[in-house]
Amino acid sequence: MIKSDLLININGYVLSLLEKILDANIEIKGIENIPIDNPKMFVANHFTRTEAMLIPYTLYNLTGKKVGVIADDSLFKSYFGDFLKNLGAMKKSEANRNEHIIGDLITSCKNWMIFPEGMMVKAKDISKIDNNFCVKIDNACQRVYTGAAVFALSSQYFREKYFDHKLDDYDSFSQKFFINECSDINKNETMIVPINISYTKIRNGRNFLIDMAEKLIDEMGENFKEELEIESNLILNSKIIIHILKPISTKNIIENLYKQNLSQEDVISKLRYEVTHDFMNYIYESLTISFDHVFALILHLYPKNEINIEYFKRLIYMVIHKIKEAKLFYDEEIDKDLIYLISYEKFKLFDNILEIAINTQIITIEENAYLINKEKLLDSHTHNTIRLKNILRVVLNEILINEKVVNIIQTLLSKDENENNSQLVNILKNEENEEFEFAYEKSKDYENIKAKEIGKTKYFDIDKAKNCVIAIHGFSSSPKEVEQLALFLNENNLSVHTPRLAGHGIVPEELKEKKWEDWYKSVSRAIVIASLQYKKIYIVGFSTGGLLALLSTKKYYKEFVGLVCINAALHLNDLRIKTLVPAISFWNDIVKVFGENDYTKEYVDNFPENPEINYNKHYIDAIEQLSLLMKRTRKSLHKIRKPILIIQGKDDPIVNPSSAHEIYEKIESRYKSLKIIDASNHVIIIGEKTKELFTDILDFISQGE
Repeated sequence: MIKSDLLININGYVLSLLEKILDANIEIKGIENIPIDNPKMFVANHFTRTEAMLIPYTLYNLTGKKVGVIADDSLFKSYFGDFLKNLGAMKKSEANRNEHIIGDLITSCKNWMIFPEGMMVKAKDISKIDNNFCVKIDNACQRVYTGAAVFALSSQYFREKYFDHKLDDYDSFSQKFFINECSDINKNETMIVPINISYTKIRNGRNFLIDMAEKLIDEMGENFKEELEIESNLILNSKIIIHILKPISTKNIIENLYKQNLSQEDVISKLRYEVTHDFMNYIYESLTISFDHVFALILHLYPKNEINIEYFKRLIYMVIHKIKEAKLFYDEEIDKDLIYLISYEKFKLFDNILEIAINTQIITIEENAYLINKEKLLDSHTHNTIRLKNILRVVLNEILINEKVVNIIQTLLSKDENENNSQLVNILKNEENEEFEFAYEKSKDYENIKAKEIGKTKYFDIDKAKNCVIAIHGFSSSPKEVEQLALFLNENNLSVHTPRLAGHGIVPEELKEKKWEDWYKSVSRAIVIASLQYKKIYIVGFSTGGLLALLSTKKYYKEFVGLVCINAALHLNDLRIKTLVPAISFWNDIVKVFGENDYTKEYVDNFPENPEINYNKHYIDAIEQLSLLMKRTRKSLHKIRKPILIIQGKDDPIVNPSSAHEIYEKIESRYKSLKIIDASNHVIIIGEKTKELFTDILDFISQGE
């Protein structure tokens, strides 16, 4: 909510607009970096006009103290001006403006916020000339202003003078800097607090805020229309990340020069440019890196004008991995479900920015490659049109100044595609292993923890083999469950990978925390690893692994040849799951209503055929995820067209044999076969009676070679 003391004389329409602006999707990082008792000079990069209201307001809410900002005189001619005045803003043309700012910092009457770039840098085009940052506007270069450094350093200089009793005429000093209008001089040093303002995505297009503004304003200039369109979309559709960085001590900066009894003018003259460079460099290198940044920078740095589509995606994945590895600042959304980017299906972040690149003709698609129009990518247009006409150039400019990310990409591009693909395989395997080790370490104190050998992903690779089988285990089980099958296939000259599904193979409490999508992502990673190494891939899934195998056929990659599902858990016989679990869920809902959470039932006991491999309890949350996976798979059956072998135990006590018949009937595969095994147990892939079953699987795979 907007604080009431900021709402004096605000028109109703403008108030509605302000509420939308101030309730924007904002993520604040580094709140702990705000000094509590010190006068503060906040400094930040500047991209939108809204920031002059939004950032001081946010800081006001965090600190409880008004934050002054210097704003263009034109803003004070509207109702917005009332809000700015109440917030503590001051016109550029205000008489004695600089003295007011220094006085506020000396007394800590009010904190201040300065945008050293001096204007909205719409193109985000920043250069470094002679160790000074420069804002490029329509081919002209303007050095970043040093006023913020001057104000902060001057306030500390005069504070030192005051407490050392070296002020020649305190009355004149007090009058000049309006000291008596607020309070006594604050004994704590002035701190410069850098802030990086980043946006997850920059987009254009009409929205209801534009419609509202058109009702308020009879005539809008082209420049204002541009600002309104971009900024309203940022407010409505983007995440604004305000990253508050570690504060900089002005006392430490001026200490040596102050001890030399230099004048304030001399101290400022020697320090203003160096200090400004240092905090602006800190701001620029603290950019919150987004997916769009990586996408645009690879397009720019890639040495050719044509890039394979899948290789482009893999490069993005590797760059993001190395950004995380280097502990750079990045938007958390960049890492969400990232495996889908490279595992042959749609990925929203990629598709979104790709659409922009295609619409602006920066990218055209030709078979399996993207053709890159570097000239269009680098078209700067004009200061007031670039955000509408070439968003990718704006995004590119912002990341180009981050030397660490540029170096990461240049290093990758210095290697050939095969070398990078091999590196990606190692990255994915390491991610898989680290995920397991982290989960295992977290669960080490549980009495029922499985041996590491049970739960770890295994790779049974054969040198120079062209074909690979991915064998997927079942629910509440582990890779050990499919190991007998894997060894049989491996002995018959096939490489076999047995991935661990997330949450499995350690303790049942680990599975309780996972969603079915996490299991699917484990399979997706396994598919990428295999497709980077082998020409043909077969997927064999047991029970729940069979569902995941079926679902994974929506991935389109040339290496995929066929799949085998064994006792795929489309429908269950297990009465505990069909009747008891819903009853328990109902019971839990009732006791929660009465606030008696201690009486909730979290799991049902499990008595598996292979207790050393499987969990001894089924958590209700995990079973519900299995139910969701079953529903999702049933809906997808009609899309399956790959060759398939369906195997089902005749008297399976867990999976209803109708599952196999439904799969066979609903899939659209031209080559499909159903084999019923005379068995009364569920785990038919372990034991002495597996030779015929394994041979059937091997024969099916051999037909595809």
